[in-house]
Amino acid sequence: MKMAAPLDAHFTILNIVRVDGIPKANLKAKQIEKSIAQVSQEEGDNLVKELRNQIKGNYKLEFKPIKARTVAEMVRKYVEKHPTNMVVMGLQGASALKKARLGGTTVSVIDECKVPVLAIPALAKYHNLQHIVYASDLKNIQKELETIIEFAKIFGSTVHMIHVAPVMDKKLEAEINFVDEIIRKINYDKLDFKLILEEDITTAIDSYIKKTKADLLTTFTHKLSLEEKLFGKSVTRRLAYQGTIPLLAVKRK
Repeated sequence: MKMAAPLDAHFTILNIVRVDGIPKANLKAKQIEKSIAQVSQEEGDNLVKELRNQIKGNYKLEFKPIKARTVAEMVRKYVEKHPTNMVVMGLQGASALKKARLGGTTVSVIDECKVPVLAIPALAKYHNLQHIVYASDLKNIQKELETIIEFAKIFGSTVHMIHVAPVMDKKLEAEINFVDEIIRKINYDKLDFKLILEEDITTAIDSYIKKTKADLLTTFTHKLSLEEKLFGKSVTRRLAYQGTIPLLAVKRK
């Protein structure tokens, strides 16, 4: 809210309401569900009052308890019915076993959601968005850079585009030359590019984030295949689990 309140944003806080283990046709289950929704709404209204007192601006803020089986389902259905620019979630990390198999709640939302997802680690504090690191696989470079720069211009951010590769070869050299051409065309004076030669992608990105004291990491992602979910092959997924700064994951179309 500190990031977007000055932009007169419309915030909707979603809270999932669900009763597990009781058949939905059961009258008692419906009564319990209704009671949970009422308590949730009361607590949400109090939260809205607290936030309005703390954060000034002309923004709109509302709270909605929603019935759904999972958080990912709740978010997906809401985004399909309501125009949404960004989904924002907390990020707690996950156990090694959960991470290796299907992932935590926030990562599941990143997998399912069509709009950008901003995942904020528990200990993150918002100061500004001076430095944005864009981790690129050198695919769809122009379209992705245009998207990031449109966002960066709002805050006057410097965009540090990086690509991690194990070794330099002729193909990579040609791709780097192509990147340089696109950067010249885009003509954003707060944009730079760095190639990092390193075997471990996530370690390299994490080191660069610390070096530049970045405020935000951006990656572009796609819907994971079953193999990627089972074996945790997604770089975005691994970055989300070990992140120390907010991660903005944008779905490729």
